[in-house]
Amino acid sequence: MSVFYFEIADAKPNIPCVGENLPSLAAARCFALKYAALLLCDQEDVFGEGEKWVMTVTDANRLTMFTITICATAAPATLNLKKLI
Repeated sequence: MSVFYFEIADAKPNIPCVGENLPSLAAARCFALKYAALLLCDQEDVFGEGEKWVMTVTDANRLTMFTITICATAAPATLNLKKLI
């Protein structure tokens, strides 16, 4: 088992870094995706319109193993557009 740390950049509200003992890098990737989905679903205000949301995953030596970057942009159909007259 190895320790992996999952840290969210510039989150508002602040989300503390989480450390997990996991058997492999593949397991860390799976955990990161599940954890990211949970955070994004539970906290609607984690990232705003067009802003990037970045999770950095590091090993026990704090060397970056990978990052996950998510950017959500609303489609025009979901916006309240005023009619042009």
